[in-house]
Amino acid sequence: MALKNVRKKQVTWSGTLTWELKDRAGVPISVFSEFCRKLTGLAYATQLRYTTVVARFIDYLYEVEVLGGPPVSRAVLNKAIDHYLALLRSGENISLSVGEGANACYAEGDQASELALRNVAKRLGIEPLSSGSWDNTLAPLNMFLRVCAMLEQEAKEIAVLKGGIDASLVNAAEWDYRPLLQAVDGISAFSVEEVWHLKHSTMLGGVIRFRGNKLTRPKGLKQSSRQKSQVDVDSLDFPEDYFPALLQSTTSWRDRALWTLLLASGIRRSEALNLRWCDVDFAAREVYVLDPNQQRYGRLVPTDVRQLRFKGRSVSQTYMRLPYRNWFFEYLSRYRREEYRLPMDGNDFVFQYLFATYHGRPLHKATDETLNDSFKSAVKRARIPGPAINRNYVWTAHSLRHAYARHMLNDFNVPGQERPGLSEVDVQALLGQKHIGSTRKYAKPHASRLREKLLAHDHQYIQGIVSLPGQTPQLPAPALQSEKNAN
Repeated sequence: MALKNVRKKQVTWSGTLTWELKDRAGVPISVFSEFCRKLTGLAYATQLRYTTVVARFIDYLYEVEVLGGPPVSRAVLNKAIDHYLALLRSGENISLSVGEGANACYAEGDQASELALRNVAKRLGIEPLSSGSWDNTLAPLNMFLRVCAMLEQEAKEIAVLKGGIDASLVNAAEWDYRPLLQAVDGISAFSVEEVWHLKHSTMLGGVIRFRGNKLTRPKGLKQSSRQKSQVDVDSLDFPEDYFPALLQSTTSWRDRALWTLLLASGIRRSEALNLRWCDVDFAAREVYVLDPNQQRYGRLVPTDVRQLRFKGRSVSQTYMRLPYRNWFFEYLSRYRREEYRLPMDGNDFVFQYLFATYHGRPLHKATDETLNDSFKSAVKRARIPGPAINRNYVWTAHSLRHAYARHMLNDFNVPGQERPGLSEVDVQALLGQKHIGSTRKYAKPHASRLREKLLAHDHQYIQGIVSLPGQTPQLPAPALQSEKNAN
């Protein structure tokens, strides 16, 4: 999802890769820069995820004019944060009413706010988070507010010592910081950057204290989708009958190759994005997934590729099932011939950005949100329906891994074997997983298998009864009540 009101850019600070966020006027947002510095030492993928979450949050605050406009009260800011959490829960279906249907009622102003927030969700592309994504979203938001709380004290000291602002006005900002921010605008001793630092730090810094606690997931969320449907939609397998339609909905040979690889081999998207050309054997038509941490040589590799995401695999060789194996190598050849460009930095990654500004840059640097949006957009263009329990669900690329696992467990034909399908242990090896419990989340037996077993049992039992002498088995007569009493 692209940012609408701010611009995020990767930069180098003291020899370390980090990120910078600029507002509409092109001024760096200092609290975001400080937040990024606090992430130093974490895995690159973690830093990328945390900065993406916080950048989207700040983008939202600009969209609802909490930032970038006249100062607002703490109450308004806190309500905006509550609304953001509600948007993360419901997206465009957000509701501020009490009750449902004909019994729904609104507090004063909430109906207008609800309509405005739905438009915000549409403009910013905010979609409901899955239940498992909340922890990875709330953690960076709470960390960001803690950093802001620390910077707030620093901002107040700058206001007093450099700006000469009366200390009583600074102290009063504990309850209403608008007078302080208005005073800051009139101090010529401050640079433009310092003014923005003072405003953002003072506004956001006290929020976590005035709320009384850290941000938490909205109430009742745990009882929403998963418990009502009794099925985790996010773990369902992609409907393969629609896969050709998915491929037709994109004009990129790169995406066709990438998505076909995921369905053909069942590897993770992160593993696919780590692939180098030397990992692809065109002659044998095989793909190897190797640990990137064992392929690099310290200082010879740029800092930004030293922490490629890798969750681990027990085997490096993959099995690519037909016909998708043939499709993949056809699409990969077309991609390399028509779209791939030799990178300026000499990297050997297979999949790369295609648009002009970043053409040649490794695609593994893209955020999860960008990659997810690309796949979901193709699903929507192809009008692929969700599962029966939720027809509005939009499939993700991870569902291709589930489809691979389920096919191998249920439908893979083994010569000489009476019933199709590999064992769980075999599928575990193909997925490269260390624990069989993880495999069972992917390789699920078809419900029809259970029904077949039950019907086979009934058929065998009926056959056994028919073979007995007589038409109806003679059962012992029920004992009379008097006989029971006598006993």
